[in-house]
Amino acid sequence: MFLGFAGVLAGLTLGCGGRDAVDPGTGVFEDFTKRVDQYAALRNRLADSVGPLNPTWDQSEITKLTNRLANAIRTARAGARQGDLFTPEAAKIIATIILHEYDRRPPGVLNARDDAQRELPDFVPEVNQLYPTAYPLATFPATLLPLLPQLPKELEYRIVSKYLILLDVEASIIVDLMPHAVPHGKLL
Repeated sequence: MFLGFAGVLAGLTLGCGGRDAVDPGTGVFEDFTKRVDQYAALRNRLADSVGPLNPTWDQSEITKLTNRLANAIRTARAGARQGDLFTPEAAKIIATIILHEYDRRPPGVLNARDDAQRELPDFVPEVNQLYPTAYPLATFPATLLPLLPQLPKELEYRIVSKYLILLDVEASIIVDLMPHAVPHGKLL
C-alpha cells in the first residue's frame, strides 16, 4: 500500500544499535489511514442519508445534492480542526516525502513546470471550507501520488498555494490541510 516509502524514508529510519531498523512511517501512516477511514465511514453514512448522486441529473440538481452533503459533513464535523487527519507526525513525514520528491527533480523539469505553478489555486484553505469554485482543481503530481498513503475514492490530495489538502471529491469540502507542504520556491 505504501510502495515507494522505503527510499524516501530511508533518511528517517532510526537505527536501534545492532537491532533491526525501525521505520517511523509505518505506525504514523497506519494512524493516518485509520483517521481517513473513520472520516470516510462518517461521510458515507451522511451521503446515504442525503441520497445518491445521479450523474444524469442537470447541474442544478447535482449542486443541490453536493451542497446538502457538504452541509451535513460540516455539521457532523463542526469541531474539526487542522491536524485531525494530518497529525503533526504524519505531516512531518509527508513534508519530508514531498521535499525529497521535489529535490530529486532536475532543473530542466522544474523550469518546464513554471507555467503549471501559475495554475495553482492561491487561497488560504480552511478545514470544512467548500472548495471555492473560482479556483481550478490543479492536478496532483503523478510522481508524488504513489509515495503518499492511498486514499479512499471519496478523497483526493490537492495542492493549494503551499498547502496540501484532503478534498472530499463529491462534497467539494476541505477535510484537512497541511500548511507549508510545498517547499518554498519549489514548483510542482
